[in-house]
Amino acid sequence: MALSNKKISGLITEIGGNEALSIIDYIKDKKNVSEFIIADKLKLDMQTTRNLLYNLNSFNVCTYIRKKDRKKGWYISYWTFDRKRASDLVSKVREEKLNKLREQLKKEEANKGNFYICKSACARFDFEQATEFAFKCPECGSLLNMQDNTKTIENIKNRIEELGKEGK
Repeated sequence: MALSNKKISGLITEIGGNEALSIIDYIKDKKNVSEFIIADKLKLDMQTTRNLLYNLNSFNVCTYIRKKDRKKGWYISYWTFDRKRASDLVSKVREEKLNKLREQLKKEEANKGNFYICKSACARFDFEQATEFAFKCPECGSLLNMQDNTKTIENIKNRIEELGKEGK
């Protein structure tokens, strides 16, 4: 699967936030970039930079090598963005989302017409949960009313279809 910049941005933002995205934007076309250079160029403190890089590494989108600085005696990590692993992760995240949506769709269709919600939309319950709370919202105390979940089912189906198209 070809990995577009938009998909990279979406993935990185999802797993690491905007600061992680700025790191990836800086290193994505480079190899073995020093963590000190990354921190300096992006005006981030060293601790934040390392935390973000290690988080990205935990998702296998960045790899690093460590070398000992001969003058100072400490280790410096050199980072590289791994486009192939990022591509694999995009596919994996998309599949996980699809599976969650399919499960949610199954639950929604199995309990069609059996969902209850308060007027403030604090909480939404199926019939069993609603009876446990005596059809009163545990958040605001108002009466729970039956909710028609037809639109919810439609929205889930649309999101499943959109995610299915992204994978092609």
